[in-house]
Amino acid sequence: MPLIDALVAACEKYGSRTAVTHDGTDHSYAELAQASARIANGLVERGVAAGDSIGLLAPRGWWRCAAVLGIWRAGAAVVALDPALPAQRLARITGAAGTALVLRDAAVTPADRPDEPDGAGITVQDLHGAAADGPGPSLTGPVAYVVATSGSTGTPKCVAVPPVVLEDLAAWHRDTWRWTEAPRTAHAASVGFDVGFQELVTTWTAGAPLVVVDDRTRRDPFLLAALLTEQTVVRAFLPVASLHALAVAVPVTGQRPTALREVVVAGERLVVNEEVRALFAGLDATLVNQYGPSETHVVTEHRLAPGPQTWPVHPPLGAPVAGAELLHLADGVLRPFAEGDEAELVVAGPCLALGYLGDEELTGERFRTFPHVFGGSRRGYLTGDLVRLQDGVLHFVGRIDDQLKVRGYRVEPGEIEAVLGRVPGVRRAAVIGHGKDRTLALHAYVVTDTDAAGPVDASALRAACAAALPDYMVPARFIDVPELPLTANGKVARRELKELGAARG
Repeated sequence: MPLIDALVAACEKYGSRTAVTHDGTDHSYAELAQASARIANGLVERGVAAGDSIGLLAPRGWWRCAAVLGIWRAGAAVVALDPALPAQRLARITGAAGTALVLRDAAVTPADRPDEPDGAGITVQDLHGAAADGPGPSLTGPVAYVVATSGSTGTPKCVAVPPVVLEDLAAWHRDTWRWTEAPRTAHAASVGFDVGFQELVTTWTAGAPLVVVDDRTRRDPFLLAALLTEQTVVRAFLPVASLHALAVAVPVTGQRPTALREVVVAGERLVVNEEVRALFAGLDATLVNQYGPSETHVVTEHRLAPGPQTWPVHPPLGAPVAGAELLHLADGVLRPFAEGDEAELVVAGPCLALGYLGDEELTGERFRTFPHVFGGSRRGYLTGDLVRLQDGVLHFVGRIDDQLKVRGYRVEPGEIEAVLGRVPGVRRAAVIGHGKDRTLALHAYVVTDTDAAGPVDASALRAACAAALPDYMVPARFIDVPELPLTANGKVARRELKELGAARG
């Protein structure tokens, strides 16, 4: 069943049940149907057509949930816009995504954001003012959502994901849910993460409540422990860092979320420490490690077996889910992994994004069609992740490029370097990561123009980054160097830079 039809049918089937719990108020599926219909009507009256991209500038909350469904009912794509992002970046995202209109929640006041995404002539409409009465359409467009990821050229990449990806993922979650309790789910994913859409569709198609977690609670593990306990949350999707913090907070607060049956982590490599082992030793819950780039959403899962004391520090990525095909290239031909194979992961199947909006060249580089060893051909996404098949499941080995993960977010050093290169007095810059896993910090090495009087002040560099990039992409340190070390091929020798930074402390 098409995604929008499944969601509208769920609203009709579960009309009296709670669809969204936010700020102490329960909103029913009937209310969700009505609110989303009014938003969809308003969009259609404003000329929005199936296939258009609609920016949604709003924090997690009841109205954002209704707006997501309303945009989908109009056949349009949701362009996820995080109010915490700098205005420059919002403008770049909306421009790259070809956004036709931006819906802004009243919680995001124009006075705070004088240069919101209107630089490209994009209309910014108050979310509530966009609604209109009527039964509401239920159209299916080519794109469900657009999320921006870091781009190596200095501009965010806008990944366009079709509805079938969420359809298959929702169906797979329903078919594999193992408990009698409805999957009452925390809605805690950062705005702009594709996990947030997974939270919505997998919960609503099951007729379960979605419990909105505000930003303050999401960032405070003590408040999060209390909310999970008080709201009897059954399923939570958490970044690895949030899981670690929660595992420390639970024994301190005494708030043990005993209703939890499933905790799903994604976004960065899972590290199982002693606190995590202790947390799950006291819960009747399963820890699930999921993996998937923004270009594919979720493609693997590994469910850790009972007995936390036996869990490895780095659990495997797991086996394929929701129709994903996990392959690698050998002599220009796609083939499944055999035991012991180590290679770049290529993902094929219905889980693939359409590509990057406004960037056909990059789409052609990363999404390519190859012959398959069993005949025919497959369109696959080249992940850049080096993996190994061991004991029948995939394990993460590393990256084949310079891409980094910071607090679960994908970071292309080239995007930060492009921002630094625009600062007056900077001739060249290189950004690398120091540390590993959740302790990774960004360090920027800057070469000053020979005509400059001296090194560019670090505060100016930090301000330039903060004005154009999300906070997790702002380097922790700025280090002035006379030149960047180069390899024999003329590329930046990033390993030497790391050694230089360590020598300087």
